[in-house]
Amino acid sequence: MANRAPDAAGRARERFVQLKLGIAKILAARVRVALGTDAGPGDQFFGWGAQYELEAMVAAGFTPMQAISAGTRVPAEIMGLSQLGTVASGKSADFIVLDGNPLDNIVNSRSINKVYLRGKEVNRSSLKAAWTHEGGTR
Repeated sequence: MANRAPDAAGRARERFVQLKLGIAKILAARVRVALGTDAGPGDQFFGWGAQYELEAMVAAGFTPMQAISAGTRVPAEIMGLSQLGTVASGKSADFIVLDGNPLDNIVNSRSINKVYLRGKEVNRSSLKAAWTHEGGTR
């Protein structure tokens, strides 16, 4: 926004106000909204787009819980994936542990402390080393 011409920045702000009004109508109508993989500016980085979308949803009028549900429970329900979307007995146990409460500030969803896949902690350090070639040759 800082590098845009003043009139372009103004139009972007006006469009965001219109977006917020539309979101308010969608939420009032109780439409189920699911976060999608086409989220974010250009989808440059897998995962980052989803984080950006959560923050944009909250900025547009979702509560943090509504945004989190749109990224977890709702898409699992829509796709019929009964083992995913929530943490409950008998489910896949895929979840993250955060350093801060995303209900207080959705940006806290970026502060990932641990990742669990099917109930087992993912060794993020070894993955990072493999991806950045720190762990040896490929």
